[in-house]
Amino acid sequence: MITLSMIVKNEEKHIKECLESVKGIVDEIVVVDTGSTDNTIKIAKTFGAKIYNFEWINDFAAARNYALKKSSGDWILYLDADERLLHKSINELKKLTRQKSNEAYYCRINNIDNINDRPSVMAYVRLFPNDKNLNFEGAIHEQIENSLKQNKYRIKNSTLEINHVGYSLTNNELKLKAGRNLQVLLEEYNKKKSPYISFHLGQTYGVLDDKEKALLYFYEALEGADLKKEYKALAYRYIGISFAEKQNFGAAEDYLKNSIECDPDQPLNLLAASEVYIANGKFKEAGSCCYHAYKVNKQYSEGKKFSFQSILLDDKSIIYQGLKIAVSSGNSYLFNIFFPLLKESKNLTKGDSLNELLLYDELLNNKKFSLNTIEQYLNFIDDKNLDLVLTLLEKYSRTDNKVLLLNALCNKFPSNAILFNKSGITLMQLKDFANAEKMLEKAKNLNESNPSIIFYLVSAYIQNNNFEKVVALIQSAEIQFVSSPEVLNSLKILKEKLKLL
Repeated sequence: MITLSMIVKNEEKHIKECLESVKGIVDEIVVVDTGSTDNTIKIAKTFGAKIYNFEWINDFAAARNYALKKSSGDWILYLDADERLLHKSINELKKLTRQKSNEAYYCRINNIDNINDRPSVMAYVRLFPNDKNLNFEGAIHEQIENSLKQNKYRIKNSTLEINHVGYSLTNNELKLKAGRNLQVLLEEYNKKKSPYISFHLGQTYGVLDDKEKALLYFYEALEGADLKKEYKALAYRYIGISFAEKQNFGAAEDYLKNSIECDPDQPLNLLAASEVYIANGKFKEAGSCCYHAYKVNKQYSEGKKFSFQSILLDDKSIIYQGLKIAVSSGNSYLFNIFFPLLKESKNLTKGDSLNELLLYDELLNNKKFSLNTIEQYLNFIDDKNLDLVLTLLEKYSRTDNKVLLLNALCNKFPSNAILFNKSGITLMQLKDFANAEKMLEKAKNLNESNPSIIFYLVSAYIQNNNFEKVVALIQSAEIQFVSSPEVLNSLKILKEKLKLL
């Protein structure tokens, strides 16, 4: 006998599909409501659910444990209202629960993200024997694993899969959710500090764009020996990226190496490492990371690989990165790996796909194209392949065409600092210093933390004899990058050359 155990609040949008996914499979449905004011309970009753009320006390584990007390089945399957058991898992569920045992099972949770295109897969214990000695722990991000281990249960992998649709949220919605979770996390942290809670505080502050606090808690989480390696890898990645954003690529590389040592098969970490390797001129390592990211991303997507937490990527994002590395380094071997993969990923009967491949051919072979052609190309250039297009443009020597395409791209991506920076550099090469200055000032306004933009802007000011602006820019940069020795040293050399101060 299987009991579906749930805690809910205002889930009328999701609960019907959740209960439909286990209809005729579970023998008992226990729904603990923590204060719904919509039709959640009414919908649950149509499925024969047993309804219990629980006064919310900012403690998810307490609500889960109350639901366990009300469950009478031999086995507990627990789901949230925005989750659905996959149909292909039904036979496996029946097989695992034929008789009671001392085994619990990890299930694959597919976190669907149709808005930000950043799905992830996780492994959580969702199926376990009903035992009065078992209890969830943690006021938020609650877990049953410790209790299972303390009570001598073995935890095994399974092929059970659950789709989680609740993270298809806009950035504002994600921040609202993170803000609600933050209070509970801080209360839990103040009661009992742990690397696990510190990690989730880091994640939460990261969503809320409070990088300083995110880093504080990630560093603290990494001090704990019992933090899962997948979580350590994500913390190291966040810290590494923070160093990369400050142009400290040496430290960024060190932390991303640590990330990969903890979890060698995390696609997002591998792709981040490849970007830092590019910045450090290590194209062989960049290409290796990128190709490995493609392989393991495919395996996770196809359910052939298991992880407690892995963020998936769109295959084409990895392919574009691989091509960017190949073009930057002139590596024909790597290019011949990724370009066929790009063609395989395209529906070549569609005009945009053909135009995309045509653009790459024209840029690679230094061919001339018209303004009308540029308009067609703009239809398929997006955030995923923009970096590749810009890399190809760096090798492209037809400056008139290059300026036309860069101007068109600046109009399409008005918030992309790198794009305006590259446009400014190209105009500098054409000795159009007045327009170069405008482009570089726009780039600086979009991203004041990138020192390379500042140095190019200084050059433009010098060419335009705007020495007052040069002095002001260097002085502000010295304040802004006071904690970056490499940038300060470059500024010092620049001042000595200019003999301004």
